[in-house]
Parts: sequence; structure tokens; C-alpha cells
Amino acid sequence: MNVRLVAVIVLAVAVSGSPHGSHCHVSRYLSVSPTDVTALRQLQGVSEKDMSSNATRCYRRMMKHKPSVCDLEPSDRLILTLERVSLAADVLTSMSSSALSDAVSQSLMAFLTLRDDLMICRESPEYREPASQRLRPWLHHLQRFKETASPECVRDAVLLGLISLRVEDVSCWAVRNLSGET
Repeated sequence: MNVRLVAVIVLAVAVSGSPHGSHCHVSRYLSVSPTDVTALRQLQGVSEKDMSSNATRCYRRMMKHKPSVCDLEPSDRLILTLERVSLAADVLTSMSSSALSDAVSQSLMAFLTLRDDLMICRESPEYREPASQRLRPWLHHLQRFKETASPECVRDAVLLGLISLRVEDVSCWAVRNLSGET
């Protein structure tokens, strides 16, 4: 792994501190900066060259039966978003030592920060509920997908879904939770 990247990750974790006493920073994610969208598009564009011919099939398999984040209760919105963001951060971390490291670094930092913020939110009383009966089957499906799909299939599925994850799911979670809608 790139030494600079490791230093940046360590610094980000040190600066973010522990979740105790921290606040849920929902408003930070109400919109997506054009720079972040551009970075995600560049990453997808560069990565498409290395994707398998089954990339779209992998994405569909991963997302099968996924409920719309906007249609879920607040705690489920957070759980689903956190699961997907954590998987994206894991995939991007594994890619950080590749030749794409410059394209990956900005997206990785954004998803690591987002994951940390979501984990802080998960500790707050309004989001501590366990996953509902409606969400559990999809979480089980995602876990099985991660266990049974090849690493390349998981990577391709995650990369194909980065923009929709950031633009749709994260923004929906932020807007609905900030407005207090259920």
C-alpha cells in the first residue's frame, strides 16, 4: 500500500476521534460536490478497462432485491447505507495499491470519512434500532454475495454502483434524516 495513502488514512482516523461525544453530521451529505462526482466518474472510466465481461451481471446480482433507501425507516436507511459504504471503502482500500491509486485515493478518502460519520450516527439513540424484518433479507443477501462471489465480481459490482451509492442512497439518507421524515 502506498505510504502516503496509509499516512492520510491514519491522520483521518486520528482527526475523526472516537464516536463518543461526537455528533451525527447528516447535513454534510445533503449534496454531492461536482469534484466528488467527477472523481467517481474518472475512477469508473479507468476501472472499466479492467472489469470482467460479467461486471453488469455482478452488479445486478449484488443489488438484487435491494430496497430503496428512501422508502425505509430512519434506522434502516442508516444501516443499509453504512453496509454499502463500508463495502465500497473495503474495495477501494484493496485497490489503493494498484496502478489506479491516484484515481482511487480521493474516492477512498471520501468513503472512509462517510463511513466514519455513519458509524458515529449509528451510535446515536435514534439510530440504534436493529435492522427491521424488511431489511434483514437484503442484508443477508449482501453478506452471501460477499462470501460467494469472486473478489473481481465484488469489486466490479461495487465500482459500478459508486455513483448511485453516493448520489442517491447517501443523499436520500441525509435529506430524509435531516428533515425528520420517516
